Amino acid sequence: TAPSMWTGADRLDPPRSDTDNKPELYNLDAVGYESLMVGLFSIWRGRPKDYPARGKINDICVGFSRDGFHWHRPWRKPIVPLSENPQAWNHSNMQSAGGCFLIVGDKLYFYVSGRMVRDIRVRKGFCSTGLATMRRDGFASMDAGDQAGELTTRPLKFSGKYLFVNLDATDGQLQAEVLDENGKVIEPFTRENCEALSADKTLAQVKWKDAPNLSKLSGKPVRFRFILKNGHLYSFWVSPDTSGASRGYTAAGGPGFTKDIDTVGADGYPE
Repeated sequence: TAPSMWTGADRLDPPRSDTDNKPELYNLDAVGYESLMVGLFSIWRGRPKDYPARGKINDICVGFSRDGFHWHRPWRKPIVPLSENPQAWNHSNMQSAGGCFLIVGDKLYFYVSGRMVRDIRVRKGFCSTGLATMRRDGFASMDAGDQAGELTTRPLKFSGKYLFVNLDATDGQLQAEVLDENGKVIEPFTRENCEALSADKTLAQVKWKDAPNLSKLSGKPVRFRFILKNGHLYSFWVSPDTSGASRGYTAAGGPGFTKDIDTVGADGYPE
């Protein structure tokens, strides 16, 4: 049988006006992170027509997969872009490291290579490694302003006891409630009983009055509804213990982790 197309650059990857080339996939590194795979796509955009000594114009974009074969790339702007300054360390040929990124406390560390042309007449270059950082889970967020917004998940099952969120709402607040398959709120997990969270934390526990934990809902199909005002919700998960360990994959690892899944939660954060 003929091979199937796996992934590559496509018509949604913007070309550069200073090259005659269509963008192509130069390299892809992928790693398991929490409940999915994150891919770092080095996209080649050609060589400048009037500046051939610059070298490869590669910048680093991101994609996501649930099965390692089908990739979703919701935005095409690079997360680690090239510099247009010829004296910059990342003027050309940027590529990701094989492990993609480390988890260091409340941040993600991306180590990437870059090249600087030092003498365009003989095309000698200088290679460097750079470090880019991002908020943990900071690839995307659901946002709300002065008017509160609501986000209701699709039906899901969990095996833990404690709900945690990654939240930036220092000037706002987040509450949550739990619904059954038919959309009916399950007592006592109502928004009225939920203790409002106002914080900027990558690991914050959601609590309800008169409910020590979510254990009685474990294994049952439920929906979570989040009510957010003046904030950004990055992620949520249900942990088996109050450390907030997600049991998700830990990318290339990081300080404090002992396995390839998160079994340490808050204990993995540097003091």
